[in-house]
Amino acid sequence: MKKLLFILLLCNWHSIFCQYYTGSNTPFGQNRVQYNSFFWQSYDFQRFKIHFTKGGQKHAVYTAKTAHLYLQKLEKFLDFKIENKIHFVIYNSQSKFRQSNTGLTNDISSNIGGTARINGEKIFLYFNGNHNDFNKQINAGIAEIIVQNILFGSDLKQSVKNSSFTNMPEWFKNGLIDYLSTEWNTSADGELKNMVLSGKAEKFHSLSAKEAQLFSFGMWRYIDEVFGKNMIPNLIYMIKVSKSVESGFIYVLGVTTEMLQEDFINHYKNLYNDDIINTIEPYEKKLKIKSKKNRIYRQFKINKKGDKIAFVEHYLGQYKVKIYDIKKNKLRTAIKGDHKLNRIPDFSHPVIAWHPMGKVLSIFEEKKGEVLLNLFNTDDHKKNIKPLLNLEKILSCSYNVKGDKIIFSGVSNSQTDIYQYSVLGNSQIQITNDLYDNLNPKYIPNTNEVIFSSNRRELKKLNPKTPNNNKFDLFQVNTRSRKLKQLTNTTNYNEKYPQPINKFNYHYLCDKNGIYNHYKKTTDSTISQIDTVIHYQYFDVTQKLSNLSRNAIEICFTPFSKHYALLQKNNSKYQFYIGKVDEIIFLENILKNTHFIKSKDYNTNNEAEKLDRQIDEINIYNYQFEKEKEIIKNNNEEKNSNSKNNKKSNFILPLKKIYNVNFTIGDFVMQLNPTFNNLAYQRYSSSGFKNAGFDGFTLIQAKDVFEDYKITGGFKGPVQINNTGFIAVYENLKNRVDEKTQLSRQSFENFSNNVSMDAPTIEKTITNDIKHQYSYPFSEVSSLRLTLNLRYDKIVTLSNSPNHLPIPNKTHLLGGGLLEYVFDATRPIAININNGFRFKTWIEGYKEINKSNTDFFVTGLDLRNYQKIHRNIVFASRLAASTSFGFQRLIYYMGGVDGYLWAQFDPSIVPDPEQNYQFQTIATPLRGFYQNARNGKSFIGISNEIRMPLFSYFSNKPLKSDFLENFMIIGFNDIGAAWTGKNPYSAENAFNNSIVNGTNWTINIESQKEPIVYSYGFGIRSRLFGYYVRLDWGYGIDDHIAMPSIKQLSLSLDF
Repeated sequence: MKKLLFILLLCNWHSIFCQYYTGSNTPFGQNRVQYNSFFWQSYDFQRFKIHFTKGGQKHAVYTAKTAHLYLQKLEKFLDFKIENKIHFVIYNSQSKFRQSNTGLTNDISSNIGGTARINGEKIFLYFNGNHNDFNKQINAGIAEIIVQNILFGSDLKQSVKNSSFTNMPEWFKNGLIDYLSTEWNTSADGELKNMVLSGKAEKFHSLSAKEAQLFSFGMWRYIDEVFGKNMIPNLIYMIKVSKSVESGFIYVLGVTTEMLQEDFINHYKNLYNDDIINTIEPYEKKLKIKSKKNRIYRQFKINKKGDKIAFVEHYLGQYKVKIYDIKKNKLRTAIKGDHKLNRIPDFSHPVIAWHPMGKVLSIFEEKKGEVLLNLFNTDDHKKNIKPLLNLEKILSCSYNVKGDKIIFSGVSNSQTDIYQYSVLGNSQIQITNDLYDNLNPKYIPNTNEVIFSSNRRELKKLNPKTPNNNKFDLFQVNTRSRKLKQLTNTTNYNEKYPQPINKFNYHYLCDKNGIYNHYKKTTDSTISQIDTVIHYQYFDVTQKLSNLSRNAIEICFTPFSKHYALLQKNNSKYQFYIGKVDEIIFLENILKNTHFIKSKDYNTNNEAEKLDRQIDEINIYNYQFEKEKEIIKNNNEEKNSNSKNNKKSNFILPLKKIYNVNFTIGDFVMQLNPTFNNLAYQRYSSSGFKNAGFDGFTLIQAKDVFEDYKITGGFKGPVQINNTGFIAVYENLKNRVDEKTQLSRQSFENFSNNVSMDAPTIEKTITNDIKHQYSYPFSEVSSLRLTLNLRYDKIVTLSNSPNHLPIPNKTHLLGGGLLEYVFDATRPIAININNGFRFKTWIEGYKEINKSNTDFFVTGLDLRNYQKIHRNIVFASRLAASTSFGFQRLIYYMGGVDGYLWAQFDPSIVPDPEQNYQFQTIATPLRGFYQNARNGKSFIGISNEIRMPLFSYFSNKPLKSDFLENFMIIGFNDIGAAWTGKNPYSAENAFNNSIVNGTNWTINIESQKEPIVYSYGFGIRSRLFGYYVRLDWGYGIDDHIAMPSIKQLSLSLDF
């Protein structure tokens, strides 16, 4: 049994390396990798400062115009004006945005209490090729700033004062921002319909973050429709005043949030059930492809033979390109990219297209700041990768019939245009050149004509200053002459995904009735007149091919193919269909409009009626004759013309400036932190490890606009005057190699009794430490870090008696370094709930300068895994190990927990006097024991926890209490050992010897104690007054003896 336990403990003991600062509070962290260099410039307007990089000047101008209009509109609606200038930071693509350092935090504090995030008036934008999405980002950023300012205030004092206001959940606030910034549309209506009719809306805690945000968006829209739009500002202000969402709703609407949610769900359930009456499900053949939960599917493409389907699957930021063999009913993954991380997902890439021969699948990817074409052979799985130059991204693509050219929609120089790519020459030519968004191009077979979707309003306006139309029509362009032809011209609905069959007919998707359905348009002719020749009149015939209850997401035809592919999402599952061209059914063109379209038309008609009433009203007291009206009309037109010219002249582009670094306040922390003085190894003390206790900790951070440079300062005290400290950190994250410089000072007092002295000896240790770290990130989840360290320790014996006066001070000046490899692919789900895996290994070495035989080394390993069991229940496990060697040693005190309040130290196990211990630290967790249950120069520990958020797991509705929302129960077991010999069972281990001193005698008792100690128990956790508080009941087993339970209270996260 002992050998089995020892083998279990030493599992993976080889390849150990990292610094073990504070028990389990060892820092990990993910990275942002700068593959590209950014040369930032700016335009400084009266109310905005817009930062952009090379190729983003048009985005900057567009942002200024759009933000100005929307800011005025929203400020008027909410009756609130932003005093400070808003900073917009624009990236040319989302892949460039991912290289930014926005949102990265350091790990100085191990708790969350007393923290105020002061993000300032900064909005980060990226252009993904669609101005509708770009508008949403601009508007949502402004809306978030205004909401944040209303609820929390705009300056440091107000933010700190309101930092405890945590009653507005993130999903609820994000839904409000969506309501204020985004127009309800067919896609949003379809997603809400799926959520409501599937029953997911009634099980709130089963919703993903995106679904919960949409739920909130729909609920705010419901308040608008039922209670009136003017109630929204009143609600926001009442929530601020009462510091409670629940109280705000009761005071303003007279209903609780629970009642409102029930009414909202029932209301839309009735509307959507009425919408789907008389609809027809797809008649195409449904494929046996399983739709997995919380996945996004897109780029559903069928090959020419109609026997294979390719598509892209997105999940938690990772994408996979999959190929489905229809005949064999076999699904396999061709490629995958990115890691599963919590970040804004990028659904714009990869983009795929089948080669007409059917063996090669072309995949356009974005990797390491480049756009790559991956020609994937489906037979031998070989890849031929080519870089595409001068492009930010590819949005959609398709081959011509010969397979030697690809037509694609690409982004370059701030605009989305159509390009023709030569496969053999690896070069592209630009077909369109304007500010409109030109999407989904596809060749008309055997011609030089291409049909695409665009938000251009009319052909006459080819070079607008801003593409301000948010509706898409279909257009045709010749790749040689560049001649444009408009195919559809609708103002209130969209046409997208054109699929030309030949030059006389094409298929597409359209949301005319509030649902994206399948349409076909055919060019026909009739004889108009006959003279010497026959004259024909051409006209278009539109035919409806579906009457769906849910939106068709994509449709794909292959030239000269007998098959086509259709992608749809019904309730919470995607459905994959293939159909035969000769089996298409033609339906009646008259379709029932959804309630969304009806309400939209009703609002439009109301505006028209108001205008008509104004026109039809006759003032009998001031009647104007027609001649007078004509004169007045001409005068008004002249005034309007002058007014338009004035408005145009009002927009003056300021001088372009190069960015100069300036700092603003970022985070402010004021908390009780019991782990501050564990920032470095403590000097060894015979009285044991020195816990910080209830130390007050204040930290403030300043950062530049792009968060490339950060300055952080922290101070500990003055709760305990004799245990003060400070820390200062400067970070430079702008380049490929990140750099960080840290200075710290800390002190603590050590009490010891000496029989030769007439009073206890009090030694005050003052540690001054400077570190400089270089971090080279290999990817977002892995990095190699080198830290150089210079440390100066001064030990002063305080003079509390005459005998202590002659004792000299001791000084130690050490130099050394730390090399560590860090891998962190975890995803935070909620507070103290993660999914994923992370580990670090390290080696470090130190030596006193100008002193021989003073070197010491430490190696270690920390490995953690967080396995999802069901929903937000997680099984967390950890393996940690470390050892020290050299002339000087580090002692590990095993036992207790991190952030231990009123920590107790067990003095019964005396450190081995034969070891030259110069430093000390703790090895945690080992619950059910006090600190120093075991000690030694080496240790290993294993911990396992089942974490279950009790109330949020069982509740089907949002919880009103932050305490209940984060309340968690856990079951745990810990196992560990610390030793000084070769292994835990070596006879020379110090804990096998006990010394009993008498008056004239000393007895040395030798025994073989069980070196491995165990514990099990349970605990509760939650957030209380902003702090994450843990209470554990541990039952220890020491030398096969069950110990009484020990309750341990702590402020910390994770283990």
